[in-house]
Amino acid sequence: MESLRDLGLSSYEDRAYRALLALGTGTAAAAAEESGVPKGRIYDALGGLESRGLVRVQTDREPKRYAPVEPAVAVDRLVEAKRRELRQRIETYESGKSELIDRLADAEATDDEFWTAAVGADDSLDLLFERIDAAEESIVVVATDVSAQFDVDREGPELLDRLLAAIRSGVDVSVLLSPSVFDDARAAVDEDRATLTIAQGPFELRITEDAYGNFYLIDGEEVCLEVADPLAPDRLFGMLDLRDRGFAARVRDGFEAAWAEGTVVDEV
Repeated sequence: MESLRDLGLSSYEDRAYRALLALGTGTAAAAAEESGVPKGRIYDALGGLESRGLVRVQTDREPKRYAPVEPAVAVDRLVEAKRRELRQRIETYESGKSELIDRLADAEATDDEFWTAAVGADDSLDLLFERIDAAEESIVVVATDVSAQFDVDREGPELLDRLLAAIRSGVDVSVLLSPSVFDDARAAVDEDRATLTIAQGPFELRITEDAYGNFYLIDGEEVCLEVADPLAPDRLFGMLDLRDRGFAARVRDGFEAAWAEGTVVDEV
């Protein structure tokens, strides 16, 4: 911050306060002369400072005399006032958030077909987490292998936290893993957290050897599909996000067949 204007004072108020610091105490006329604030505006400036508790006013004599509070006190009071203002703004934003989301949702027109892509492990995970967070009804996770760029110890718990957040918002989550991925996940995730997740109502976990590849089916109509590097199959090249109901239906049918044959996991 370079001046009190950064904390909400007007230019005239800032100049009037600095003038009073230089004077020690002074009349409005003296403050106007010292600060260069026009005489027709000095009373407004001093009144603003008084309302903020930045000057004290001696009213038992004419003309009134003004004395500034100490700079540390002035800055503290302005920061606290700014904090209250920001807190009120945040509360206003929070209270209106749901209504704004509903209005935007009403105006949303979903294309039957749309796709986007992310290249590289970090961007792919960002895209995946974004789509998981956007789920409203259901999330299907199928994982039969783990990319060398996917740190199960780091990304595994974060993915689980995203799924837990979705569960808490009422989204049904189904996870189908190969035995090897299940073992890796069990080693990476805290046992208590894993037990808590499995105990959640709309969460189911099964193990199968009849599924291939890694994909995520969002709300039954959007598929996030991991793409392996053709020159290094154990490395993640990117992530495709496809919103295509026909393709999603085929993926869902394949998942349901493998899901029916999977082994239910009800404890770790």
